[in-house]
This record gives sequence, C-alpha cells and structure tokens, in this order.
Amino acid sequence: MEKSLIKQELREMILAAGAERVGFATAEPVDAESFDKFTQWLAQGRHGGMKYLENYPDIRRDPRLLLDGAKSVISIAFNYYPPQLRDSSLPYISLYAYGQDYHDVIRKRLKGVCEEIERTWGAQTRICIDSAPILERYWAWRAGLGFQGINGTFILPGRGSYFFLCEIVTTLEIDPNTPIMGDCGGCGRCLRECPTKAILGNGRIDASRCLSYLTIECRDDWHVDSDIDTPLYGCDRCQLACHHNRRALPTPIEEFHASERMLSLDYDDIASMTEEEFRLTFRGSAIKRTKHSGLLRNLTKLRR
Repeated sequence: MEKSLIKQELREMILAAGAERVGFATAEPVDAESFDKFTQWLAQGRHGGMKYLENYPDIRRDPRLLLDGAKSVISIAFNYYPPQLRDSSLPYISLYAYGQDYHDVIRKRLKGVCEEIERTWGAQTRICIDSAPILERYWAWRAGLGFQGINGTFILPGRGSYFFLCEIVTTLEIDPNTPIMGDCGGCGRCLRECPTKAILGNGRIDASRCLSYLTIECRDDWHVDSDIDTPLYGCDRCQLACHHNRRALPTPIEEFHASERMLSLDYDDIASMTEEEFRLTFRGSAIKRTKHSGLLRNLTKLRR
C-alpha cells in the first residue's frame, strides 16, 4: 500500500477511536535548540519536586530508544473539555480531572489501533501517555498539530488547549507532516491571570510556583499569598483566560464527562472524607494522584 494511503487509513482509525486530531513525524533526535531549552529549564530547577523529569535524558532526546527500529511518532490529541461544569461556588477542580483517568481511557481506545497496525502492516508499536519519557508538546508540534503557547500549554489552532496529548511510536514508516509555525502573538492574557506569576512568558512555567503543581504534584506543605483564591485540585486560570479557548467544544468522549458526584462535591464532603471514602470516590480518577492527605492539605488553603 502507498504511504499516502497508509497515512490516511491510520488517521481515520485514530479519529474513529475518539481523537480530535492526529499528526505524523519522523522518529529522530529532538533538535538541539528545543532540547537545550528543556535541559536549561531543569537546570534552573523550574520543575520543582518533579525529579522524575531528570530521568532518561537519552530517551527524551531520541524516541527511537523507546522502541527498537522506530521510524515514526504519531501524535494524537483527545478533547477533554466537559459539557457541564461545577458551580463556581464549589472548591475548584481542574477540568481535565472531571472524568475518568485519561491514562486508562486513552490507552484502552488506542489499544485496538495498535493491534490493527501490527496485524495489517506487521509493525511494532508503543503507546505513550504522559508517563513515558518523551517530549509530548515537541512531538505534537513536529507532527503539525499546533504550537506551544506562552503558558506552556499546547494549542490546536481553532480549538484551543483543552486536550490530552499522547503518542504512538511505531516501526511503521509514515510520511511526516509539516510543523505549524504559530504563536500567541504576544497576547499575554495568561500572564496577567496567573495569580502566582508562575508563567515565565517563553512557553515555560516555574512549576514550584504553579497552583496546578502545588495542589497535585507537590508532596510537601505549600504556601502562597493569603489574598490568592486557591483551587482544590489543579488550576485552569491561564487556559480560561486564553482567547484560543473561546471556541472550545465539549468532548464527545463520555468517559471524560463528570459524574453527578463530581459535579456536587463541596467543602464539607471533602473535609469529612475518610481514606476509604477517598479511594471509593476517586477510583479511576486522576484526582487519586494527590492522595487523601494531599487533598485535605489543599482544602486547608481554601478561603471560604
């Protein structure tokens, strides 16, 4: 089969699995300028306590080390914007965490795609969803999906940034797409909206000051200025301010829709939650990452 037909068939398969957009790039080392920016960000300690980002630098530089004989990186975007939002009077929970854990949902949806690739073309595959040592936004850019915004989020032109990014690294050779040379045009709304000034203005953030990092990844106690209205889990302020997200459409993926329980959880529900209730309430949810102790810690920071 011609490469162009393989590419079209793959795109249709992946879109049928629920993806919003899909692009293709040649598996090769990350360009020196992009990788230097990443290593400088680490050297400056901007990743806070996320020490795992320092691991496997060789693999992060070259995705071919993830899979012997890899020739292509398929970059995929899944929409997570929920059709119904929590009331603004409730403790804030990041929109990406409303539904089921995206790692499980996306892996399940792409498993059939990979099986078809292996069956039809005899190629090997590896699914990468957030936890693999790969520079996701870089590969999304190389695959022509969009560009990285001032606030570090990846923006799909015409659709915004409420998307999970993931990759299929494969030994199948696929014609690459052309990167999009877009940018935010110096808008700066996200910079002005960030209450802790964590956005550095160059597509990078200082995680140690970011409310999303502090409420999810940080394992220690944390403090910000007392006049800041802090969230319970995650923070979307830069995305809510972003003009690219004015065209955001609700996700058709039901697993990312919020349950009635998620939509109604209030301060008292969480304050009285036991360890067992936490496990039951957030089973299959990304919120379990912060752990019961972390969620209660975050709760103490809220202004009522």
